[in-house]
Parts: sequence; C-alpha cells; structure tokens
Amino acid sequence: MVKVARLPSGALRWLYLATFLTATGGGGWFVCWTIFATTSIGLSAWQFGAGVTVAGIVGLSASVPLGYLADRVGVNKVLALLLVVQGVTLAGYALVDSLWSFILVSCFFVMAERSVPAMRIALVCGLTDDDDRMHHLASLRVTQSGGAALGAGVGTLVLYLNTRPAFLALLFLYGALTLISAAVVQRLPAVPSLRDRGEKRKAMVVSDRPFLVATVLFGILALNWGMLAVGVPLWVVHHTDAPTWTVGVMLALNTVGILLFQKRVGASSATLDGAARNAVLCVIPLTASCLLFAASAGGSGVTAAMILIAAAAVHTVGELMFVASSWGVAVGLTPQEAHGEYQSVFNSGFTIAEMAAPLVMSALVVSVGAGGWLVLAALFIAGGVPMRTVSNWARRHPLRTAASPIPQTSEQT
Repeated sequence: MVKVARLPSGALRWLYLATFLTATGGGGWFVCWTIFATTSIGLSAWQFGAGVTVAGIVGLSASVPLGYLADRVGVNKVLALLLVVQGVTLAGYALVDSLWSFILVSCFFVMAERSVPAMRIALVCGLTDDDDRMHHLASLRVTQSGGAALGAGVGTLVLYLNTRPAFLALLFLYGALTLISAAVVQRLPAVPSLRDRGEKRKAMVVSDRPFLVATVLFGILALNWGMLAVGVPLWVVHHTDAPTWTVGVMLALNTVGILLFQKRVGASSATLDGAARNAVLCVIPLTASCLLFAASAGGSGVTAAMILIAAAAVHTVGELMFVASSWGVAVGLTPQEAHGEYQSVFNSGFTIAEMAAPLVMSALVVSVGAGGWLVLAALFIAGGVPMRTVSNWARRHPLRTAASPIPQTSEQT
C-alpha cells in the first residue's frame, strides 16, 4: 500500500506548508525568469546576467547582518519579514522597464530569496531537539523539491503560452504564495532571541576559523549543484551526440532521487562524526560522475545518452550525501544561541557557489572539454577529503560549548 504524504503533526507543519508554497511559486518562476526578462522586459542576455550578478553580490553582503539580526530580535520575525519583501518585490517586476529598475528590484528579491533557507534552518534548530533536527531538515528538502517540481510544470505551461499576461499571472501567483507563507510562519512558536533572554553579545562566527574553513569547503562541494543545472546541458549540446531531451530525463531522475532517498541519507548525518564522514564519502560518487560525464564525449547518441543518465544517477547519490552532511556539520558546529548568524554565513558559501557555477561550468565544460570534468573532480576531492580533519579541529575550538547541538558520535550498540 502506498502511503500518502501528510503534513507532520506539531507546530512545524506550518513551516512545511510555507516551504511548499514558496517552492511551488519559485519552481514556476525560475523556469520562466530568464525568458521573461529577455522577452517581456526586453533586456539583452548580458544585461540580465549583469543584473542578476549585482543582485547576488548585494544579497550575499546582506546575509550575515541578517543572520545576526535574527539572533538578536528573533528568527521568526526576520523570516516573516524576508518573505514579505520577497512577495512585494515579485510584484515589482511587473513595473520593471529598464536595466536599472531590474537591478533595483532584483537586489531586494535576491537578498530575501537567498536569505530564507538559512532562516528556515535556524528556525528548525530552535524548535526541535537533537533527535528530530535531521529528520525535519531532510523532510523539508523533500517538501521543497516536490513543490518545485509542481511549480516547474506550471512554468512550462507558461512558457508554452509565452505571453506577457501569462508571465504576469505566474509572477503574481508566486508573490501571493510567498505572502501567504509569511502569514503561515507567524503561527509557529517563537524561538527565544537574545533580546528575549536579556543577553548581549558580539558576532561570534567571525572568530570561528574552523567553521569558516568548513564553509569554504562546502562551498566548493556545492558546485555539484551547478553540474546538472548548467554544466551538463552545455556539455550535451557542445560535446556529445546525445539528444537534448536527455537533460530533462537527468533532471527528473535527480528530483525523484531526492524525493525518495533524502530522508534516509539524512539519518546517516545525525551526528557530527557521521556528517563529516558523509562529506568525505560524497567525493566518491561526485568524482565518479565527473568521469562518466567525460566518458560520454564522442559516442553515438544512444550510447552517450545511456552514459549521461548513469552519470546523473551517480551524481544524485553524491548530492544526497553532500546535502545531508552539510546540515550535520553546519548544525553540529553552531552554538545554540547563534543559529541565525552561523547558518547565514554557512549559506553564503552556497550562494557564492551558485553565483560562480555558470562561469566555472562554462570555462571547464565548454572550453576545456573532457579535461574540464577532471578539474571539477579534483575540486570535489579538495573540498571533501579534509572535512574530518576540519570537524575535529572545530570541535576543539573554544567557541564550542560542552553540549553540542547534535551528538558528536553515534551510540554504539
């Protein structure tokens, strides 16, 4: 009998609902964003790229102050505020008619949109205990992937219609879902802030060098997200004879893998040792997938397609392990009273990787060819292999409290 997924009981069901709503809107919008900007607004490709890059830099610079603010005044309030900003600025795109207005609106939208994931993790950490955190983080990613897949279907229909009214309808739908999400998260219990506890402190993470090193290493590993989104489509077009629909099959396979297995893989990172071990082990499937992608060059269309699909399956295994390990390390090394600050800094590594991925993938996959995949594999090795050493270093750092946010080692049976 197939079990029907339901919202979890307890207060966190509201966070699941908010995550699903924003993911559904976002899944549709990001399918159409580039086309809307270049056809409906009339921006050139380089103007769109420049605008998004500027917005990304602004969003990155705001992430750490927002994280500290969340610890200071309450993560619930900051998350709700970010969702309101995101929803309002989405409506602002309907008024954009130039590059400068596009950059202005995008700065606020990207700042809010890219800060929300860190706030969501901080909220989960504030409302759950050690035993439940990894389960909820994995379940939220499954919820997010399901919503994004549904939204992508809606976005595909909008692209088929390819009219400004259709784009605007999707835009307003996304904005409305985001504003509803802002109202929904208000129903969550409040995580006590520094102000609530009558405490004052300076920013902690800036002096936590092991955590900053871990952030950099996970940022390198996060380039794997750009493989299927950017690198593989470019590779298929420029270096293989595989049909272009192979890209869609690989993306669908990746989504199904996340929906089916993220919870199971997440459980193996419920301790700091387990998370660090997964960070090292994820290097194996990620590098193997790079070698398989490189091997798809020059083969016949059918052969290349089969190798590409196999590579995507192996890549998905590595991605699942990478994501689970990132949660375990980021949460496990964070003082309980500083999740807003720490998760925002950690998430900034992912943001930088997301910004760099198009350039890195274009340079390596398109320009270098098969050798570019070998360079990417070397980057993954450099990012993952040192993680056990870094986590042990971080554990000995003076900022680590005696009671870790998650267990340091697995219980022996």
